[in-house]
Amino acid sequence: MTSLVIRNAELLDCTGADPRPGMDVAVSGSVISGIGLGAGSAPDQVIDATGLTLMPGLTDAHVHMGLVSSAGDVGDLPWIDYVFTVRGVIENTLQEGFTTVRDAGGLDPRWARLVEEGVIDGPRILPSGSVLSQTGGHGDLRHAHHHAHPRGSIPGLSATPEVVDGPDQVRRAAREQLRKGATQVKVFGSGGVLSPTDPFDSLQFSHEELRAAVEAAADWHTYVLAHCHTSDAIRRALAAGVRSIEHASILDEDAARRIVDSDAFAVVTLAVKYDLLENPERAGLTPSQLSKLQAVESEVGRSIEIMGETGVRVGSGSDIVGPLQDRRGRELPNKARFMGSAEAIATATTTNARIFYMEDRIGTVEVGMEADLILVEGQPLDEIGALADPDRIVAVIKGGRVYKDTEGRCSST
Repeated sequence: MTSLVIRNAELLDCTGADPRPGMDVAVSGSVISGIGLGAGSAPDQVIDATGLTLMPGLTDAHVHMGLVSSAGDVGDLPWIDYVFTVRGVIENTLQEGFTTVRDAGGLDPRWARLVEEGVIDGPRILPSGSVLSQTGGHGDLRHAHHHAHPRGSIPGLSATPEVVDGPDQVRRAAREQLRKGATQVKVFGSGGVLSPTDPFDSLQFSHEELRAAVEAAADWHTYVLAHCHTSDAIRRALAAGVRSIEHASILDEDAARRIVDSDAFAVVTLAVKYDLLENPERAGLTPSQLSKLQAVESEVGRSIEIMGETGVRVGSGSDIVGPLQDRRGRELPNKARFMGSAEAIATATTTNARIFYMEDRIGTVEVGMEADLILVEGQPLDEIGALADPDRIVAVIKGGRVYKDTEGRCSST
């Protein structure tokens, strides 16, 4: 078992405590074994963290690391291009300080196993596999004049949506994702911005269909996350037992209170919205898509305020797609505009950990937790933009192993 000590860091442990300067953190194997002045004796490695902030590794509850085609149809990519592009996205995500991510559709679960097996250096991936969509829903990628479904997938590598109708088809598709290695099930519960035919405010899947997905997931001791932009979609999803509401872009106070009463979460996704609005031409948005996006952007700030007023537990997701998928950390300063830096950081650490059912392993710097840690230039509570700049993420540690050390601060003893 290897050992590591991080010396003289300013510790932001994300437990709610104030930052503590001059702290040492000891790691034994993959676990934090000591915190305090002089913690750790005769370690195998030492990191001099003078002038840096030590905090938990970041998490992202809504990524699409397999959706790397700007045109949206990864099935048109040569498979070798797809493999190396996705591998680059996975590796860069870890280098940016994200040590655990939940893939919200598009990535075959085999990629998560490749990371776990050490074939690829990346964050811990919680895959959803193929998202479940109704006919004509957000995941039905056909244009109005199409009859056959587009290929859109590379078997064993990517995972396009499963278009299913009726409780029996939904149940079977959910079980199929779990069989392939999904750690949770994703469904589309409302219309979306980028889909070609569905109205943005459409309700998708009936109560019975959603309930079938929830029951299939519960049988595997896991849960369902649902893409829901509007209050009506949120209410329907919650009534069926959905645990994680994705986006929640336009919600009223009643929907927010129902999230709280259902012991559910809302994963707010801002980075993708602002990225698309800043570069609509590069993203190739149609006038209809741009109009839907602008409608979302005009409401999302008030929706976040309502969540704060009603006590909704807010998680963090970037939702960015395309071949680059860089600077995921932009999600945090975007959130801080509406909720402050401390709460924004909590969304990407402690709250996401609860969503993942991993709060006993990740999200805080405490003895007994996984040694998923980052060293940041500056204090993120004062400069949350530091978390959006990969160059200011000086070191990344996942499971006790150092994956990034740009300043050469780690030395063997």
